[in-house]
Parts: sequence; structure tokens; C-alpha cells
Amino acid sequence: MSDQKFSFSGSFQKAKEYVDTQVELLKLKAIARGGRLIGTLVLDATKLLLTLIVIFFFSLALGFFLGELLGSYALGFLVTGGVFLVILLIIRAFEPKLEAKFMDLTIRRVLGKWQEDEALFEETQHRQAPYSETSAFEGQNNHSENKTTQENEIKN
Repeated sequence: MSDQKFSFSGSFQKAKEYVDTQVELLKLKAIARGGRLIGTLVLDATKLLLTLIVIFFFSLALGFFLGELLGSYALGFLVTGGVFLVILLIIRAFEPKLEAKFMDLTIRRVLGKWQEDEALFEETQHRQAPYSETSAFEGQNNHSENKTTQENEIKN
């Protein structure tokens, strides 16, 4: 065993590198989670828009169909509008319950994505090679090698 002297500057440097690595890791985790959440929101907005377009075309088809049955396109579209008015009144009657359901659904979905990201991060942490069991003063290059390994794992 070789004699090694304690060095405050070496310890300070190691602590600074550790803090820098942790800050970088937090930034990368926040970017990954934010990107995932934004991607989910964009996908949900796209699905909502397409659903509204489909409803619009079904409404037109129903209006024309009822118009032919009733002998007047105006009556057909009036009945179609009446159907939507009834649906709107039903939604209005159950608004507090529906709002609570949608809030719960949204929160579960966002937290589910957040937890998936955390699980993925923990999985990559467990796959990394464990730190060597050298003392804090041995192997000055160990930290930079481990930092590079962590960055490569996160990028993948």
C-alpha cells in the first residue's frame, strides 16, 4: 500500500466535479421529462383535432341524411343541431363530475409518463459499471471516465 497524503484541494476538486456531474444529470433528466410531456401533449392535441374533424363530417352526413328523410335539408341540419344541443345539455348537467374525471385522467397520464422516465433512468443507472473501489485519492481519471459513461448512457 503506497503512502498518500490528504489534500484539501484534491478533495475540493472531487466534490466540485461531483456537484457538476449531478447538476448536469438533473438538467438532462428535466430535458428528457419535458420532451416526453410535450410530445404527449402534441400527440393528444393532434388526436383531439382529428376527432373534431371526424365529428364535423359525421354531422354533415347526418344533416344531409336527415334532410333527405324529412324532405328539407334545413330541417335535417336543424335536427342535427338539436342532437348536439341535447348532448351539450347532458354534459352541462354532469359538468362537475366530468371535470373531476378528466382532471384525474390527465394527472394520471402525466404522472405515468413521469414515472416511466424515472424507471428508465433507474434502469440505465443499474446497467452502468459500478465505480471502482479505489480510495478518493487514487485514479484521478476515474471520475472523467465515469462521467463520459453516464453521458453516453443517457444519450442512448
